[in-house]
Amino acid sequence: MAAAIVVDGLYRGYGSGRSRVDVLQSLGMNVEDGSIYGLLGPSGCGKTTLLKVVLGRLVPESGSVDVLGSRPGEPGSPVPGSAVGYSPQEIALYEDLSIAETFLFHGRLHGMSRDRISARQTWLIGFLDLPDPGWQVGKLSGGQKRRVSLAVALLHEPRLLLLDEPTVGVDPELRARIWDHLREIADGGTTVVLTTHYIDEAGQADRVGLMRNGGLLAEDAPGSLMEPHGHSSLEQTFLMLCRRDGGAAA
Repeated sequence: MAAAIVVDGLYRGYGSGRSRVDVLQSLGMNVEDGSIYGLLGPSGCGKTTLLKVVLGRLVPESGSVDVLGSRPGEPGSPVPGSAVGYSPQEIALYEDLSIAETFLFHGRLHGMSRDRISARQTWLIGFLDLPDPGWQVGKLSGGQKRRVSLAVALLHEPRLLLLDEPTVGVDPELRARIWDHLREIADGGTTVVLTTHYIDEAGQADRVGLMRNGGLLAEDAPGSLMEPHGHSSLEQTFLMLCRRDGGAAA
């Protein structure tokens, strides 16, 4: 199967001199087309920084990143652009817009017709348990804003979805629905990369990257990671690999 994302020897940090922080260190990752890839690791291990490099918002300091056949930001590259849907961990919405205006704004940016935006809005509001589309974003709860952010990423049905902790604060029933939908669109050819610190849900991905201290301890199908060690859960495998790497997971 072709690769949607190939990361090789990636280094990326912030600052310089004594204030320098090395976030990603010689990281390698492979994500197949039409698959769900789960990045599992504690807060601060570099998951969000990695997504931003894949998205083209951050430039590698060394190493290479190829996304959908080219390097992000190169002439002719589909990344960043409408080929990608991104739901960040931090809320990044215009709070003075209504939900409907938010969908219209982002949909038109992606070249969608008003009829198509309206149809997707109706589906997304039902799917994600959002309130009336006339509600102002600034008056929504934190959880509702996160679901609007996820809806914006799904709105234009992109080839690649980058989702940073998409199920934080989501009730178990909706979390299950989200995963069912991700499975459905991945089977239809969409590539999904999501970060999570929920070990149980990472096991539903086709491939998992176990991340710690800016690198991957291992990546493979969940069963292939657990089986050689006789483990019945990813948590056992992750903790074992962390101990081998020099300490318990944060």
